[in-house]
Amino acid sequence: MIRRPPISRGRQAGFSLIEVLIALLVLALGLLGLAFLQVLNVRYTSSAEHRTMATNLATEVIDMMRSNPRHLVVYNRLDEASFTGVTVPAGGCSKIGDTEATALKNVERWRCDVVSQLPGGVGDVTVVGNDTIGYTATVDLTWIDDVGRKDDVAENAKGMGQKVTFRVETRL
Repeated sequence: MIRRPPISRGRQAGFSLIEVLIALLVLALGLLGLAFLQVLNVRYTSSAEHRTMATNLATEVIDMMRSNPRHLVVYNRLDEASFTGVTVPAGGCSKIGDTEATALKNVERWRCDVVSQLPGGVGDVTVVGNDTIGYTATVDLTWIDDVGRKDDVAENAKGMGQKVTFRVETRL
């Protein structure tokens, strides 16, 4: 028979309650950090999506100007003030320009797209130059970005946030 040494009462086997609580605290802090990273990931993904939409919208209006250069003056009237009162129709923005392909209808549809796709979105198109030296078009799109914004519901309802401007400049 093998004899084991007696277990002294001073030594304890297993975990103490304080060790378990500390392990739970460390685990909770780690999970809280992961949740915070997930919230930031959603915000930055939304911001990247808005930048992609702005790029597409700027390219679209530049293509419209290139396809109809006789009406550059119509596009040159696009500024932030021209977005006042723009509403998105029930059928969506793409239905606006279906019946006639005029510069005015294209501008109306583009403004609708900017308002519907970018939160607080407005645009500004500037065309400078002449037939001799050529034309340069600058498209600025501005919207409210939620990156860095607090999670306060009242602040979000007011449209608070960082204004972001995306600029594209090209020769026509």
